[in-house]
Amino acid sequence: MIKVENLTKVYQGEEEKAVSNLNLKVEEGEICVFVGPSGCGKTTTLKMLNRLIEPTSGKIFIEGTNVVEQDKSILRRKIGYVIQQIGLFPHMTIRENIATVPKLLEWDEEKIEERVVELLDLIGLDSENHIDKYPDELSGGQQQRVGVARAMAADPPIMLMDEPFGAVDPITRADLQNEFLRLQKKINKTICFVTHDIDEAIKMGDKIAIMNKGKLVQYDTPKNILFNPKNEFAEDFIGSDRGLKVLNLLKAKTIMNDVYHKADSSDSYEEVMEKLEASKQNYILITREEEKLNGYVNLKRLQDNQVSNWQKYIKETPVIEEDASVKDVLNKMIENDVELIPIVDEKKNLNGQITMNSIQDYISDEYNQ
Repeated sequence: MIKVENLTKVYQGEEEKAVSNLNLKVEEGEICVFVGPSGCGKTTTLKMLNRLIEPTSGKIFIEGTNVVEQDKSILRRKIGYVIQQIGLFPHMTIRENIATVPKLLEWDEEKIEERVVELLDLIGLDSENHIDKYPDELSGGQQQRVGVARAMAADPPIMLMDEPFGAVDPITRADLQNEFLRLQKKINKTICFVTHDIDEAIKMGDKIAIMNKGKLVQYDTPKNILFNPKNEFAEDFIGSDRGLKVLNLLKAKTIMNDVYHKADSSDSYEEVMEKLEASKQNYILITREEEKLNGYVNLKRLQDNQVSNWQKYIKETPVIEEDASVKDVLNKMIENDVELIPIVDEKKNLNGQITMNSIQDYISDEYNQ
């Protein structure tokens, strides 16, 4: 899908090359993450792919065409671009922002409207409530999602993302990462992604390109980079906590266990107490409407309040989606001071659970053999 050959950028008046003889290939449907210290050439490389920065020399092939010889405006309409600052037009509504490229391509109004609504639903924003709002009426995380939707509006086969989640808080950032990985399973774009955060690179990438001083240090899968760093620089950049970074490779669905003890919100008080006793736990998860998670109830609270409308004691519980990393699960446990996290699918159906013990057992079995 994307192939670069001897890609080089030298800025006038500077002796060192910003990017030096870069060679790599990104397969269709892959997420390639460029990572490295400030000034390593990762953003310059990204911007050369859609010729926001012109290469000094080298070739860039996209679907077999050398784009260095292609008209820039035609090239950019085929490539979605998402930046850290989001870049939404503040004077335009969400509808108008997302419709920017389709209008340039002269789509008819009905097709544009259908696409805008489709994308808002895809990124998890209710179109009826958000389509006519302005960017400053949305949260930072919502604005970032709209930025992704705008980049996808004309259904480009390739997306370039320059630190797209860097401007939001850590909790929102983790949620956006998980949402985007879930979205990628549906849209299957070829994505080049820039970050300075090796943890984000490990979590997001199918391939990682570690760069330093304009040169490619190592290009490999996250697992190989973690377990087989090519040289001292790669090893130092990954950091001494490689064991913890392994948690970014693991998905929650990989290590979750079945939920053997749960109750339904339609159960009677006696039935819930019976299930609690069988579970030998101080709490039990409550579901409703075909396995949708409703929360949990505490044994002591039910014992102290023996009432038929026990449902009023259901408490909300922190959850995490099955495609989240195990590191996200662990962070959620620590943030909420709990030892169990329910795992749900995108429709919030209860699929399993992870405990602190199940994380320890899996890591011990998998990596200490």
